[in-house]
Amino acid sequence: MGTSERAWDAVWLTLFAAVLVGALNRLLPSTPAVQLAVVPAWLGYWMATRGPRLGAWVAIWGGALLECDWGLPPGTCILFLLMIWGGIRLFRDNFPETVGTLHGLLWGVALVPIFRLWVWAWSACWPGVSAEVLAPNLTGLLATPCAGAFGGAAAFALARRADFRVLKPKQEESLGHAN
Repeated sequence: MGTSERAWDAVWLTLFAAVLVGALNRLLPSTPAVQLAVVPAWLGYWMATRGPRLGAWVAIWGGALLECDWGLPPGTCILFLLMIWGGIRLFRDNFPETVGTLHGLLWGVALVPIFRLWVWAWSACWPGVSAEVLAPNLTGLLATPCAGAFGGAAAFALARRADFRVLKPKQEESLGHAN
């Protein structure tokens, strides 16, 4: 992929992420399990399907949008998404060639509960931040993986369809190939 194609893809990711976070905040219920299920999964799809630079940009920009929209302390979402991006980069050779709905389901079941606990723990460390709504409880422990499974599968399926990019990434940048 050439420089201009990457630049347009970066513009697309930047603008669409802002619209996505704002729209889903208005459309989805304000329940933490639901809010945490969709947007991070969509960002995870982009981190997994883009090259190293755009994947890092998605982690930083998407994390900043979520922190601002949800009123979280600085670094809450950015650090978590950068750790996920680092894991994706580290284990890139073990990933399948294409990312599908099943991968989104697994992403949601595994990472959404961990993300919720991370947000709660990180927020609880900041003075003046109310993190009681994210505190672990039985309902949250049951609802978060279920919402994550549904949200992850839906986000990955929709992200594949909404990714209007007509130019394919270079072979070495696509998922499942070495750097």
